Amino acid sequence: MRRAAIDIGTNSVRLLVADVENGRVTPLLQRMEITRLGEGLAHSPILAPQAIGRTVRAVREFAERAGALGAESLVVFGTSALREAHNRATLERDLKPLRIRVLTGEQEAELSFFGALAGLPELQGRILVLDIGGGSTELTLGTRERIESRVSLPLGAVRMTERFIRSDPAAEVELEALSRTAASTLGPYRRAFSRPDVAVGVGGTATTLVAVDQALEPYDPARVHGTRLTQQKVTSMARGLCAMPLALRRRLPGLQPQRADIICAGAVLLATLLREMEIPELVVSESDLLWGALLRLR
Repeated sequence: MRRAAIDIGTNSVRLLVADVENGRVTPLLQRMEITRLGEGLAHSPILAPQAIGRTVRAVREFAERAGALGAESLVVFGTSALREAHNRATLERDLKPLRIRVLTGEQEAELSFFGALAGLPELQGRILVLDIGGGSTELTLGTRERIESRVSLPLGAVRMTERFIRSDPAAEVELEALSRTAASTLGPYRRAFSRPDVAVGVGGTATTLVAVDQALEPYDPARVHGTRLTQQKVTSMARGLCAMPLALRRRLPGLQPQRADIICAGAVLLATLLREMEIPELVVSESDLLWGALLRLR
C-alpha cells in the first residue's frame, strides 16, 4: 500500500510518502519545511499565530503532494509542541477536514524506535534509540521482540535554545547550565537505559551533525543513514559550533540556515546524553518517527 505521514513537530513539518509491504518501507518522497511551531513555548504555552499560519500552509501543501502521488492513506500527527500548547484547537480548526493525532510522549518514543529498527535491519541485541526533537527527547530501549523502557523528556533543541542561549556566540556559562539541566533531567532514568548493545540517533540534530561533518551540499539522506558518530566527535562538534557566531553557522556547508540558531543547543544536548549514559558511539538513522507512523498508525 502507498501511504503517507505528516509529522507536525516543534521545529519542522515533515512528509514521507512510501510504499509499505510486509513491514518494509520504500520511500518515494521526503520533504521538510522548518515552520518553528514551538517558538516561544519555553516561556508561554500559547502557539504564536504566525507559527500556526506557517505550519498550516506546510501541512496543506504536503497533503496535496501525498494525494498527487496516489497515497491511499494519510496520517497527520503532532508531537511535543501540540502536546503542551493550550491553544492547539486553533491549529486543529484551521486544518479541517484533516485530522491531527497528538501523540503522547510514550507513543512518540515507540514509533521512533520501530521506525529506526525498520531502516537498520542489521542491528541486533539491545538497542537504544535517542530521538532529539525540537521540544522533547525520547529514549527507547529494547530488542526487535519487545520494548524494555521508554520515556519522553522535556529536552529539545528549540526548547533548550530558548531557555539558555542568550549570547552570540553562546557563553560558556549558558552552555554549562544547559548541560547541567539535561544531565539532571536524565538522572532518574539513566539506569533504565543503561548498557545497550548499540545506540541509534534519529532526529534533526543527529542527522545535521553528520551533514555538517561531511559538508553535504545538497543534503543526501543515503550518505547520512548508517553513519557512526563517536561521543568524542559529537562533543568536539558541539564545542566548535557553539563557538561560532550565528552568521557564520548559517554559511556552513551541510547546515540549513533555518536550523543554525538551534544546532548549538541540540549538539550540546546530544553530547551530554552520550556522556551521561556512557555511550561511546551512535549510529545515525534517517528512518525514524515517520517510518514508525507509516508502519503502525492507522
